[in-house]
Amino acid sequence: MEPQATKEGDNEVKNQPTTCKKELKKEVAQKKEKKRKRKIEESDSDEVVEVDDEKHLEVNARPLNQRITPKQFMKVIKDMPETHVNAIKDIGFGGFLELDLDAHKSIFSDQVVRSFDPDRVSLVLDKNQEIDITQLDIHLVYGLPMAGELIEEPYQEIDETWKEFLRRWRGLFGMTSGSPLNSNVIAEIERLKYEPVSKDFLLHFIICAVNCCIRSTANPSLNYKFLYSCMDTTKIKHLNWCEYAYRSLISSTIEWQDGSAFFTGPLPFLMICYFDRLQRSKIENPRQFPLISIWKKELIKERMKIENKRGFGKGLVIDRMQKIQVQQNEQQFPEDSSKSTKEIMVSSNFK
Repeated sequence: MEPQATKEGDNEVKNQPTTCKKELKKEVAQKKEKKRKRKIEESDSDEVVEVDDEKHLEVNARPLNQRITPKQFMKVIKDMPETHVNAIKDIGFGGFLELDLDAHKSIFSDQVVRSFDPDRVSLVLDKNQEIDITQLDIHLVYGLPMAGELIEEPYQEIDETWKEFLRRWRGLFGMTSGSPLNSNVIAEIERLKYEPVSKDFLLHFIICAVNCCIRSTANPSLNYKFLYSCMDTTKIKHLNWCEYAYRSLISSTIEWQDGSAFFTGPLPFLMICYFDRLQRSKIENPRQFPLISIWKKELIKERMKIENKRGFGKGLVIDRMQKIQVQQNEQQFPEDSSKSTKEIMVSSNFK
């Protein structure tokens, strides 16, 4: 049973080591090519333009592009059999079954990402207001496990068990190296959801959920190295997925703000966190756990009308919601099916 999300608890999560951010910045910097000019691929057209770094950084906003959007994933999770739904919830990924939003290839998405300060780990908004972001916020939005072992992503395939795992996994898609396209893994999920729940089904579900909601790549192939920590599927729910998403948010934002053609981080999380924590027009935001289960297309559409009319980042930043214990209800979202009680959210008092 998790502790209540009190302000004291918030402070504990907020005081996360700054070395994490420094290491991420160093890692991103090492990957950047030291060139004054770079080629930025504009996905709206086939044209590749050469852009001067100094001029490029002067651009205030540009449509945000992603290689892997939630669109295909949202289609495949429809009509998921109850046995498979329960299996997904058992590993802590049930929140993603609620995913229902548009790709939002828009200036608004760019504004959300650009407002995120990787050093402060917060969304910096109008009138010096900030939405501070911790691993707890990722838990509240996605419902992911927030404690446990850190997720490893080995750079080289030197571990024999890992090599054998990849050989078998790639073989499912007729590959000997790299990773498959998102569409190919989606097709496997569609096929396997009508068969008994299997290890392959769970791994395919996880890799698609991670790539569209946590961390993807700037090329068509999927991000897959985190599977190193998932080879034993019974350990998936014991991994610290919120820490992984937290690191991914920082590193992907640094890359995007430095001019990457694609944003590879947790855009659905940033959008939902922004919508939930920024009160507009004195309208109280609806809340339930996980937040992804309530911020869907229709509600986002109504919110975007206000955003477009009144401008980005204007409003009142409110406290993150808090948890209360209630009797288990099978119709509600079970974060862990082994618990006799479940945690839902209620709005805390506004600041």
